[in-house]
Amino acid sequence: MPAHLGCPSVPASSLNFIEITLNKIFMKKIFSTLFVGVVLISLVACSDLDYDEKYADPSKTSKVAVPQVFTAVMFKGNTWMNPIYYRYYTQSTTSGTFSGIIGNSNTKGRFMGAGEGYFNTRWQNFYDMLTQFRLLEYTYDNLSEEEKTVNEVFYYLARTLIDAQLHEMLSLFGDVPFNGAGTLWRTDYNSAKEQCVYDDDVTLYKQILTELKEAGDYFASGNLNSIGLNSLKRQDYSVAEGNSTIWQKYINSLRLRIALHLATNGDCTEEAKKAIAEILNNPTKYPLIDNNSENMGVTGDTKTDDFNFGKSMAQALRTGNMAAGSQAVLDAMNVPSNGIPDANTDPRLQVMYDCNPDGEYVAYDVNLTNAQINAISDQKHQEYIARGMTSANYYCEIDSQAVAGYESYQGNANLNGLWISAAEVSFSKAETYLMGYGVSQNEAAAKENFINGIKQSAEYYWNLKETSSLYKTGNDSYAGYRSLVKPTDAEVVAYAESVWRPTQEAVCTQLWLNFSFMNELEAWNVVRRSGYPAVPFAEDTQMSSYPIPPNRLPYTSDELNYNSANCQDAISKNYEETTGYYTNLFWAKKTYYKLVGE
Repeated sequence: MPAHLGCPSVPASSLNFIEITLNKIFMKKIFSTLFVGVVLISLVACSDLDYDEKYADPSKTSKVAVPQVFTAVMFKGNTWMNPIYYRYYTQSTTSGTFSGIIGNSNTKGRFMGAGEGYFNTRWQNFYDMLTQFRLLEYTYDNLSEEEKTVNEVFYYLARTLIDAQLHEMLSLFGDVPFNGAGTLWRTDYNSAKEQCVYDDDVTLYKQILTELKEAGDYFASGNLNSIGLNSLKRQDYSVAEGNSTIWQKYINSLRLRIALHLATNGDCTEEAKKAIAEILNNPTKYPLIDNNSENMGVTGDTKTDDFNFGKSMAQALRTGNMAAGSQAVLDAMNVPSNGIPDANTDPRLQVMYDCNPDGEYVAYDVNLTNAQINAISDQKHQEYIARGMTSANYYCEIDSQAVAGYESYQGNANLNGLWISAAEVSFSKAETYLMGYGVSQNEAAAKENFINGIKQSAEYYWNLKETSSLYKTGNDSYAGYRSLVKPTDAEVVAYAESVWRPTQEAVCTQLWLNFSFMNELEAWNVVRRSGYPAVPFAEDTQMSSYPIPPNRLPYTSDELNYNSANCQDAISKNYEETTGYYTNLFWAKKTYYKLVGE
């Protein structure tokens, strides 16, 4: 059954759902019976039974409760909201590579990304999450007015999480089915299929901005139901743990992220700039995440693989060759051409990447062939073996203590999921003030937020390193063989001052660098909408259909097979060429990179 219609498959998404989640929920003091109703939707959602009868649970209630389905919505989004192996593999070979965050060694087919099967799973996972929200939405709509007041907070938060993921889908695929999708569980197949038309991405983005404003206004009103908030504390396993202020700041920060995404180019600039103005001109009504203690995400938990983010990242980075840094990153961090950091080098470098045994940070040279790149690495590896360092790497890699782990499944047990950070907000504000997006151009405010962003970013990445379960005092990595020297706050500020320029390139480069390997899709979004930094690539002459980085991803096999008429209609309206890879999205630049040799 196609996922977008909203009837999840039984074996994978229902029978295992309660078992693999309860440990995490228990750790967050959520009742152990909460997923019963959600399990039942997967088992009987396509039957004609009365809705209330489908969701009788062991606590003897007669219907599914909105709070419990809210937790299910969160869980269904887990793979693509947090540092999970599947997400990391798919994004590193796709948005991570195309953004220039992950180094590529000029392998054949490098611009095809992870492959259609992975894109299809990403599509399925989103519609599984959306189906859970449709259940919550339907349940909420059928409550009494008094019950709605109690459950209103869950409705707004669940819709916000869906909007966050819808933004990701739109930034990957363009038009997608949404407003009519996820309804098969309460209708028949043909009716559900008829509703699964592709909604225009411009229209959906405007809808997202409207909905996030509504959510922000709801929290700003201060009239939050105390019973609902107490229930939220039981159901919420994010770092907020039911704290309405943290959620409020997340909502407004998400609105700022998406508004900035739309403010540069295309058909939503007016609405985007209006949203930015409303947020920045009303900081009391629309507070933002403004320090690292307010960063939004999910705390890792080693007791279940679903939330053991360190293990998951180590699996991805140590088995899939996706830890490589890029020359674009090293250039952005002001690493000299000899690879040896100096006084002008970014103070985050040594906690974001491992150097080689000679203290050098070296990335793949895209001017060389794959064979040449590998030959250099092989030669250096033999030298390291002769020196007694059998596990050393020549090319720089993502930090082994903070993120990558030192071998498969041996990762940082304290690694958390990060949705939005204070540094992102500061860099976003810097760009809006510099460019005058919705607010008067203010270079002084832009610089202040730029400096603050680098301070917050440095604090985040250094904390990621020093709180790692793998951290070894005095040694910066498991393979780098070099002492760790922490910069002073004054040195961080001095560096920020040295790289400040009143240009979009300077600000967007720092925003891109802050996203880095923690949010590769948003890094790709930055370079696609702004063109900065201009990441160099070599043309893939071995794949004539995919010679250069793509502009988007193509529609998936599930859509072509199960929603063919609607999908073909979307293709005929949107594709500028046959593959879908090279059709530009309305908010992005057509050529956002540079080809070497041109």
